[in-house]
Amino acid sequence: MPSNTRKDVKFSNKNEIKSIKSKTKEFLCDRKNANCLVDIISLSESEEEEVILACIRAFYNIFSNLITHGSMYLERIPTTKDDVEDLSSEEQYRCWLRERYSDVSQRMLELITHQLSTVQELALCTLMKFVAAEGQNPLRKLSEKHLAFPAVLFEKLLLTLLSEEIELRPLIVRFQEFLEYDDVRYYAMKIAHKVLKEKPNHEQLDIYHGNVYALLEQLSLPATDEEKLINFMTKMPDTNASLKINTLRDQKKLFTSLWLEFLRKRLPTSLYKKVLVILHDKVMPYMTSPLLLSDFLTESYNIGGAVSLLALNGLFMLIHTYNLDYPDFYKKLYALFEPNVFHVKYRARFFHLADLFLTSTHLPAYLVAAFAKRLSRLALTVPPCGLLIILPFIYNLLIRHPSCRVLIHRPDTTKGEFTLLENTLQNHYHHEVAMWARKIEQPFPKLEFPLADVLDLTTDQMIEKEMKKKIKEVPVTFEAPYGLLGNKEHRLQDYWALE
Repeated sequence: MPSNTRKDVKFSNKNEIKSIKSKTKEFLCDRKNANCLVDIISLSESEEEEVILACIRAFYNIFSNLITHGSMYLERIPTTKDDVEDLSSEEQYRCWLRERYSDVSQRMLELITHQLSTVQELALCTLMKFVAAEGQNPLRKLSEKHLAFPAVLFEKLLLTLLSEEIELRPLIVRFQEFLEYDDVRYYAMKIAHKVLKEKPNHEQLDIYHGNVYALLEQLSLPATDEEKLINFMTKMPDTNASLKINTLRDQKKLFTSLWLEFLRKRLPTSLYKKVLVILHDKVMPYMTSPLLLSDFLTESYNIGGAVSLLALNGLFMLIHTYNLDYPDFYKKLYALFEPNVFHVKYRARFFHLADLFLTSTHLPAYLVAAFAKRLSRLALTVPPCGLLIILPFIYNLLIRHPSCRVLIHRPDTTKGEFTLLENTLQNHYHHEVAMWARKIEQPFPKLEFPLADVLDLTTDQMIEKEMKKKIKEVPVTFEAPYGLLGNKEHRLQDYWALE
């Protein structure tokens, strides 16, 4: 864009912003200037960021003032044209304001899917301020037991966030601050659950499911022993009656139903893995009964590969904390110890969990010995970075279970018996691997080696570490070489052309 054109656009934007501010003041000063609001709504169709942001701020200034002062309040909402004609001029003006409020709300919902994040965020926050204002100052007469929460506006907002066409995860993360309110969280879960149930389980809606997951990930319930919830954005009815919205038990039921409905859907593999990662700490603590996840987790555990690795934590949590009976757990865990486990993204997580599962000293010796032998076989094929996980892992198993030390190499091993093959690794080319292999034959300490120090170790890190070492002695010859193949007169030069 030429510099003159850019300057013209900037100058035009300044004039429009100035006009928006002026029209906002005029509207608030005198209702004779009501058409100023229509002008601002028209200006909000602009494609310029500064103009759109100015319009959103103007909408907030105007309608927060109108809602707070009850300027749009009507005891009876007209449903037909004749009903409107029967109203007084004051009531007709209020009806007109409500229509413009509806237009503005619709425009703000459109801006939530705008390409610019600044516009999206301001539109979202402004709409939530409208929700809060309506909740404190209802636009119509309510009964004593009726909730003041503006569910219609909020449902439109949430359905926009749960778009099937546009990925809105960053905006949903921003929405998390509003989910701290008990009433907002309740209606968000209720609406999301209703919409999820309407979608066929077999239908693949990757963007939609991604947005729903982003919302679910932000949900958490208060860590309190109090059954009654009191943190509300909107005004509660003047009654001590126990409602679903203000009881922790009912919100947990809704949270559980929502998650179970989501897990029935056809999720893409990447999202499936993300779900498995958070189940144990972000979902189970808030469910009415975490055992309801047992079918989902056992099916995931049986899939194999990375999915099985990620299902480990949730499944173990059900077994250890919630008394799930799953006798094949260690059998399936044993089957996951394969060479490819050292090359997956979740390697560190897997070995951390496997170490956790084998921590108990009450496990039978034959079970621990089986894992130690499995690992020792893998040690013959994995790279050094994997060996530096395997050997400390076996070392810790032998510390916990002294009865398994019979597996350490014995010269008189009879046919059919098995040892840890540590003698093979004592001559390994990498000095740290050889050191660990020799360490197994030395007296064992009482304290275990912290596996966390080696779980994330990579081959690149090992090479970098070796490269940074200062070598004090020349390892091959004390005479400095003249080149790769000797000097120019050397006979090897006749057989090689390094060009």
